[in-house]
Amino acid sequence: MPELDHVERASRAIEAARTLEELLEITARAAAPFGFAHAALARHVHVQSGLMEPEMVTNYPKAWHDLFERRDYGLTSPVLAACQRRGGAIRWTELETIIPLTRIQREYLDEMRKLGLNSGCTIAGHMPDRPTISVHFVVGGGEPLESRPFMLAILLGIAAGQQARTLWQSQLPQANVTADERLSPRQVDCIKLVARGMTSWEIAAVLGISDQTVSEYLTDARRRLGVSNRAQLVLKSLKLGYFTLDDVTE
Repeated sequence: MPELDHVERASRAIEAARTLEELLEITARAAAPFGFAHAALARHVHVQSGLMEPEMVTNYPKAWHDLFERRDYGLTSPVLAACQRRGGAIRWTELETIIPLTRIQREYLDEMRKLGLNSGCTIAGHMPDRPTISVHFVVGGGEPLESRPFMLAILLGIAAGQQARTLWQSQLPQANVTADERLSPRQVDCIKLVARGMTSWEIAAVLGISDQTVSEYLTDARRRLGVSNRAQLVLKSLKLGYFTLDDVTE
């Protein structure tokens, strides 16, 4: 079948890509005959690896990039959040069945709709103790994503995701959190519960420790991150990628 022959040729070219930019160009060009106007590659936040912000390579319009950076959507994007929750192929129409959408995430989807970037799919690859890698395809003109292009995008996305993982691991420097900013898993647990509006006493009851111990964890965390109150502690922990809004809004 001509379509599968096209995907097979594209997969070989994808495997030969030597930079993320080249990989994106090959992937986007291969997807274009199936009705996809834009593509993106993403490496997700992964605290264990010291990756505190997502990294993306896209050919999305400049208006999207400006909006993404201005609103800091890297921390709240519903597409990235859904990938963290569930690997494999995800139609964007399924997002609300995978994660409970926050107000900010709904605003993000509305903005995407205004830019004509509301229809598409994502193929996400999970590996134990490794960052999630996802490949994104946007249907041109916001048209509905049909079944056949979706299946072909899955094939391209699997190949592109594997090569993106290889390139990111071998060619990009790893982001690092300084030793002073490294929080313990128990400190992160406490901060997540602060983000849910709990007091030290309530956190202690949930975690099975004393409220004095909770206070000590939070005081040390504030010192490590250089902030003076709990609100700033939650915000900086989010910015550093210790958890996402999805983790505290269930």
